[in-house]
Amino acid sequence: MQSGQGEIANAGEAPIVVEAFYRYGYRGRSMLAIRAPFAMGADGADIIGRAIETGARHYVVVSIARQISGPIHSGEPLGVELRASDACEESSG
Repeated sequence: MQSGQGEIANAGEAPIVVEAFYRYGYRGRSMLAIRAPFAMGADGADIIGRAIETGARHYVVVSIARQISGPIHSGEPLGVELRASDACEESSG
């Protein structure tokens, strides 16, 4: 489930704080396992394109991957593909 270019519009909002577990590879993509911060539809559209914060790092969610189908429940583990947020990139320079 991937985001289109136009969907990464919410990245300027305050980051959503998430609990992260571990990094892993999935179909050639680098993923991060997180706990869903809130309930959302099965496609994850409510979090794709949003800024998230884990620890002191900020990212933007590009896509999600799950082992099961159906709605995503708050606290459910899911995988997210990320890119560094602009704020993170600026602070590291």
